[in-house]
Parts: sequence; structure tokens; C-alpha cells
Amino acid sequence: MRTPSEARDDTDDHLRSLGEDLTGYRIGDAYQLIEPIGGGGTGTVWRARALQGDDEVAVKLLREDLMAEPKAVNRFVQERAILLMLRHPHIVRVRDLVTVGTSLGLVMDLVDGGSLRDHLHEQGTLTPASAATLLAQVADALSEAHRRGIVHRDLKPDNILLDRDGDEPHTRLTDFGIARVLDTPSMTTPGALVGTANYIAPETVYGGRPAPSADVYALGVVLFELVTGRPPYAGGPAWAILRRHVDESPQPVEGMPEPVWRVVQACMDKRPGRRPSAKELAHTLRVVAKRTAGDPPLPPQPVIHELPSFDPPVPKPRPPTSSRSRMTILAVVLAAIAVVSVPAWRVVHRPSAETATQRTDPPQAGPDSQAARREPTAAPAAGGSRTQGGARMDASAPTRSAGLVEAIVWGGWQCADQYTWDLGHPLLAQPCHQLSAAAVRMVGHAQALPGIQADISISLVDADTGAVVDGPHVCPQQLFTDFAPSHDCGPFDATPPRGHRYLVLQKWVYTNRAILPGGEAGGPEFDW
Repeated sequence: MRTPSEARDDTDDHLRSLGEDLTGYRIGDAYQLIEPIGGGGTGTVWRARALQGDDEVAVKLLREDLMAEPKAVNRFVQERAILLMLRHPHIVRVRDLVTVGTSLGLVMDLVDGGSLRDHLHEQGTLTPASAATLLAQVADALSEAHRRGIVHRDLKPDNILLDRDGDEPHTRLTDFGIARVLDTPSMTTPGALVGTANYIAPETVYGGRPAPSADVYALGVVLFELVTGRPPYAGGPAWAILRRHVDESPQPVEGMPEPVWRVVQACMDKRPGRRPSAKELAHTLRVVAKRTAGDPPLPPQPVIHELPSFDPPVPKPRPPTSSRSRMTILAVVLAAIAVVSVPAWRVVHRPSAETATQRTDPPQAGPDSQAARREPTAAPAAGGSRTQGGARMDASAPTRSAGLVEAIVWGGWQCADQYTWDLGHPLLAQPCHQLSAAAVRMVGHAQALPGIQADISISLVDADTGAVVDGPHVCPQQLFTDFAPSHDCGPFDATPPRGHRYLVLQKWVYTNRAILPGGEAGGPEFDW
């Protein structure tokens, strides 16, 4: 997983490469690109000069690789249509849609004062009056959008630009790329979570229909952040932040003016119908600005939420066993095998004409050993029924009742060094494998927060080509609770082709919350 600094470096490299390719590029006889000034997941924003009139504009270019994605192109065109509908002094105005080489570009007003995020980084925190004044302007912009039936869905300081109107900052709301027109079908995958974790309303965490009240909720989060220096639920991975939106309530910070706190509480009410409208909020924020005039800014507050941790189960140490005791145990085991298991083996595993050609000899301990004189064992077939635990039960596979035989035929479990920890997921995964002379056995261990439910699958994958050679074997609807914080998927047995390098791949998909897409984890590679 890339760190934020690595992601920023990649963006900078991308901007630099575009700068070398497109600086000075003319878009017909209307605009000329000057320099890249920003970038995101869908494209790059350039400073450009209008060839007629000589004023500067911003050109947002869609990444060329996304031109082959119909949804990405539709969203880009929809953003233009939405901005053409919204003519408001606090919304960035769109001027034109142009083609740039093999890509598309939106020509918009150039807002040169940076974003509210940049302003917050410079100041640390804003005075309550300044925060209320700026967000009253944003609330005005939202009120116009909501009147037109448009929900922004990604309101945050990054999407609020600052322009200078005399000596006072003037906000301009931008980035309507994922906005939703309420009376048209959504262009997002059903149940997909849209937005940024710190600003998402609790009802949308469960895939609820976007509504204007969700934008008001986000504006309350932004107000809290401008006054304190951090969002109310910041800290840890995205899934932990989303869960706090659903399960917790914001807590006041010492020194926060009471009028500001009341607005935050009203906007972040868990019940969407209890939140104010954007128009009401704009009026209230202007009253708050007057009442808090002269109040100093608060010192930046530290993030109080820590990363939740999971401790993988640690096997209990076995008591020390003397060599004499070990020899005694080994003698008992061998006697049990000779007296009990061998007769059962002959009855249960009587070779048939179909499996006689599949026989292979078990590992030889030496020319004079008992293993060398043991009757050959049939290799497991590719099909067969499964036990309740999930392992295949073939005519040649050891039965579950022959536990002592199984302990000798199969080698030890080989697992990932530790549970795979992915900051984007509330689930820990640890795929493992076990080898015998004739088959590969695989299992997936999983731990998760109480309340998480997932479909978990196990596959055997060719490590060189990535091709699935066995599986996927699915363990559906695995529910994690306080009393069952971990589950195993498997074991499953496979007989892959020889002479390859393999690994066990464990995947999961969350089935009870529209929080995150599924994940995957790979076990150690091995030769077979």
C-alpha cells in the first residue's frame, strides 16, 4: 500500500510529465495551456490563457486512459451540465467543453487563492467568526444546488476554493464530478460508497440514497474542522472513521463557542430530517459570525482516535517433553497405527479400477524401513464430496477418524508470517497450506470486528502466471461477533499439476455493510 507521501510524489511526477508534453499546447484558436496547477484521480487542472481577451482560465483535463471508460466520460460531461445549470457567485463557473488531443477538457474560471484546505494548513485553525463567514457562503451555494435538485456528495475543504474579493476571502465551490441529480439514475455502482470518509453522513454508509441533508452533515464536519484543526472522527483507517459516523456522536472541544457547537450538533444529527436546510444554515452561520466576532482561534487539537488493533491468536506453548517421553509417545503412536488404522485403511480404501492408475508410493524412509514395504496409497482425485469442514473426501484421502495417520502423512502448516493488515479493511486474513505426497491442503484464517459479515473464499493460484488452478472454495456469510471473533475457511484439498510454484489466495467480500470493496491476501509461495 502506498503512503500519502508516495501518492503525492506520483502526482507530482505525473504533473511534471504532462508539463513537458503540453506546456504551450494550443486548444484550437481559443486557449493555450501554461502550467499544471493541480491533479486528482481523474485528471489534471491546468492554468491556461484565453487567446482572445488574454484572461486566464483553468482547464480540467480528463486522463487519457479514462477516455475508454464510459462512466468516467459520462461523469465528466455531467459535471459540465451541472455547472451550466448552477450560476451562483459562490460556485465555480464553467465556460466550455473542449477536446485536447485525445482527451476532454472543462474550461472554468480560474480561482487563484488555493483551497480552504491550503488555508487551514497555513493557519492551523480559523477564528470562529471567520469559519462561520466562509461556510455561510458555501451554504448559499449548496442552497442553490439543492434548489436545482443537485447534491454535491463530496463536500470538504479541498473542494472549496478561495478567491480574493478585496481584503476578504471569497469562497467558490467546485468539483461536482460525483454530484447526483436527484431525479436521474445514478452512474455509480448500486450500494457503492461515494465521498470522503471524514465527511460522509451516517445514512449513506449503509448505501442510503443521497439527499441534501448529507451535504449539510458534511458542512457541519467542515465547521468543526476549521475551528479545531481536525475533523471530529479523524484517526485510523477509513472503515474505523465510517463506523464512528454511525455509532458515535461528536464531542465538544474545550473553548469552542457555544453557538458554534450548537450548529455542529444540528448539522451532524444522526436523523437527516432533524438537520437544517442549507438556506437555514446560511442564515444561522451569519448570526454565529456576529456573536463570535472577536473570539480568538483555538489551538489546533490533536487527533484523539487511535488505530484499532487486532492481536492474532498465539498458540499456547506446549510443556517441555523429555526425549524418553517422546520415544514412549512415538511407540504408542506406531502401535496404534499398526493395530487400528491399517485394517481400517484396507476396508475404506479398497482400490477400484478407476483409481488404480492414479497410485503413487508414499515417501520412502529407507530401503529397510516399514514405510518402504507399506501398501501404495492412491492419490486424491480432483473431485469428490466434502466434509463439514470443507475438505474433499475421496476414495484415496485419509478419513477424519484417522487423525494419527493424517499427522504423519501431511507436513506442517505453512502460513503467512502474520495476519495481513490492510488499513482499508476491518478484517485480518492469514492464508495457509499443508503438503502431503499426493495433495495440497489449504485453509484461510480470518479475524474481524464484531458485526462484520463477509463471504470468504480460498483458491490455489499459480504464483508465476496468477492463474487459479483450484477453487475458489467459498465460505459464505461468515459473521464475526464478540463470541466468534475469528473463522476458518476450509480446509480444502487440491491436486494441482506438478512442477509449478503456487500460493494460496484468500479473498473476502463484505456482505452486510456498503462500506468498502472486498480484499485479498496471499500466503507464502511453495514448489510442488
